[in-house]
This record gives sequence, C-alpha cells and structure tokens, in this order.
Amino acid sequence: MTNNYLGAHELATLVGCLPGSKACMRRWLDRNGWPYECNRVGFPLVSRAYHDARLAGASVDVTQAEQRVEPNFAALLA
Repeated sequence: MTNNYLGAHELATLVGCLPGSKACMRRWLDRNGWPYECNRVGFPLVSRAYHDARLAGASVDVTQAEQRVEPNFAALLA
C-alpha cells in the first residue's frame, strides 16, 4: 500500500535538496505554488495525487486531488 503523501526522498528529488532540508522544501513549494501542510516536526506533506496530476500536466483542482471519501455511517443505523 502506498502512502497518500510523498516521502522525504521523493520530495527531495522533486525539489532538488537533501531529504532532511525541511526549510528548503517549504521555500520551494511556496515559490512554485504547491499546496502542502506541515506535520508536527515541520516536514511538508504533499499529496501524492496532486504531485502525480501536476507532473502529468493535468489541470489540478486542489480540493479534488485531496478530497477524502468518508464512510457511510448511516448504513450502520439500518
């Protein structure tokens, strides 16, 4: 199973810095308009779906790329 977010080495390859260079990664993501969220230790989390779509040249809608499917809790009541 793959992770929903890019790993440190994948993000470092995209950005062109070392895997531990969190500040460098955040600067590059900000400059290039890539959406991300930081985890507790400050590592930028980039959606794999957004990454794949953007590098494929597709028109990317951030809300659609990161949309989560919620379970149907109403089915439990039936």
